Amino acid sequence: MNPVDEMSMGTESQESTPLVVVPRDQEIRLTFRRKLCFAIGGATTALPQTVIGFFLSIFLLEVAEVQPLYVSVIVFAGRGWDAITDPLVGYLCSRTYSKRFGQLRPWLLFSLVPVAASYTALWVVPTQLSSQEGKFVYYLIVYCLYQTSLTAYHVPYTSLTMHLSTKRSERDSATAYRMATELASTLLASISQGAIISAMVNKPECDDGVEDKPWLEDERKAYLTGAIVIGAVAAVAGLITFIGVKEQAGVRIPKPLSMVKGLKFVMKHKPYQHLTMFFLFSWLASQVVASNFSLYVEYVIELRGKFQNFVIALLVCAVIAMPFWQLFSVKFGKKTTFVCGAAFLFPGLFALLYLTNDMIPWMYVLACVAGLSTAVTYLIPWSMLPDCIDDAEVEFGERREPLFYAFFVFFQKFAIGVALGLSTVALQVFGGYETGKCQQPESVNLTLRILLSAPPMILNLIAFWFLWKYPISTARAVATRKTLSERGAHVDS
Repeated sequence: MNPVDEMSMGTESQESTPLVVVPRDQEIRLTFRRKLCFAIGGATTALPQTVIGFFLSIFLLEVAEVQPLYVSVIVFAGRGWDAITDPLVGYLCSRTYSKRFGQLRPWLLFSLVPVAASYTALWVVPTQLSSQEGKFVYYLIVYCLYQTSLTAYHVPYTSLTMHLSTKRSERDSATAYRMATELASTLLASISQGAIISAMVNKPECDDGVEDKPWLEDERKAYLTGAIVIGAVAAVAGLITFIGVKEQAGVRIPKPLSMVKGLKFVMKHKPYQHLTMFFLFSWLASQVVASNFSLYVEYVIELRGKFQNFVIALLVCAVIAMPFWQLFSVKFGKKTTFVCGAAFLFPGLFALLYLTNDMIPWMYVLACVAGLSTAVTYLIPWSMLPDCIDDAEVEFGERREPLFYAFFVFFQKFAIGVALGLSTVALQVFGGYETGKCQQPESVNLTLRILLSAPPMILNLIAFWFLWKYPISTARAVATRKTLSERGAHVDS
């Protein structure tokens, strides 16, 4: 019988699935291979999302030559579509069960091809659609298809964290593996995309006034080549996770809720409200920087084609810092770890107001310092989410991690979209950005300097406030695990 035949959608399959409580003396620690196979699946989202975060804005504006206003609408419409698909996928995951593959793994398998195909199509320039309206419709449709496909993978993948082990310490360890892999994937995506563009494109310093631009076709081919490579690697990474990870017995599969009831269920949990707002603003701060950094390097400090070097320096430092922050969080707590790590970002953001192209060594220093903050932005919010889900189970007596993860994924993608959308609006409205021009008005330079400094600092301060309001301390998490253990639930210390 094939996987589709074995997969059912409804309460009958859910109710027929027995709850197996794993005794403490029978629990098995996750092996390195199992953690690694799980972590590799993070590349399926990290690779394409990294390229979108760093390159999509400049691709649509400079290569596809889409007007900034249309770019903003495309991105905001994609976020509006996500508001529907993310909770919908979480709801459908809670109603899906395959006797052979479990509740979540079938989603991983069947979403891989759509993710790779839609991502590749996003980097195609439809030359037969010469009008701005035609390009707008094409990229809007493809972008929504890509976001839908990614949601169908990302929500069940992140929910799989809770199905790996009954031990919180093992889940935290698997999350650290995943975050390290996602950072490494971010580094790989930045290097490979930048290398492909540099190798295939020989673009002059400035092409204003030149009507025939032969290098533009080379740029289009380069971006498409990079998309094919990234899409293929992302699909293989997801397949490795599907093959190498099993859903552990002993995880509760409760009776499904309707989507509206599911939304009410997760949002009535106060700690989850604070955690999602903290995650939204902290991730939004990082994405404002990421989505504008390539334009900043090209127009403000006039180092065209060199921005990937600074990104590589940032990500290398972030990957190196990840194990340190993981150990730091064990000793001092997750909230303290985030505040200490994020504090490194503020001097670097302030310095972006004044950097010039004769201060290149300082650019690398600032990039490395920013990497220390990037590591905690990746690690801490996702490692706090399982604690929040455990707390909700104690409060409500039910465990519905796909719904919790679905809205978390939504806020992550929402932050990327808002950063791209608002940035392009600001460039056109306040900066007077001209599509296809390499010499921009001085107002564009000023707008970019402000975008990369003031908004991220303000957003991080707001994130700090929500983090301060977040009530689940280390002591409360330990008490929660004890309560669940006494109830005979699946969570252990």
